[in-house]
Amino acid sequence: MKVSSRILLVTLAATIALPFAAMAAKGDRKNKKDDATPAFATVDKSSDGTISPDEFVAATKEKLGGEENAKKRFETLDKDGNGKLSKEEYEAGNTGSKKKRKKSGN
Repeated sequence: MKVSSRILLVTLAATIALPFAAMAAKGDRKNKKDDATPAFATVDKSSDGTISPDEFVAATKEKLGGEENAKKRFETLDKDGNGKLSKEEYEAGNTGSKKKRKKSGN
């Protein structure tokens, strides 16, 4: 096979494969958005997809000024009252605190 024929075949193969590789990479990014955020995953020590009161208190008691404050914050975030924080409940609580910190200049 001539060199020019090989180059043509390689170019053709790359032209066909490249769009599929790009679609696969885009699909991977979408799946990563569905995964737990790093902060949520860090607090969810049992990796069951929810944060228990014990996990939350252990992870936040120092930041929130003690166990009682952490327990109160957990109850505030647990919107459905099931005794666990879903990823959505946890992130909704963190989003609000970030906005407050930005407004206060911290």
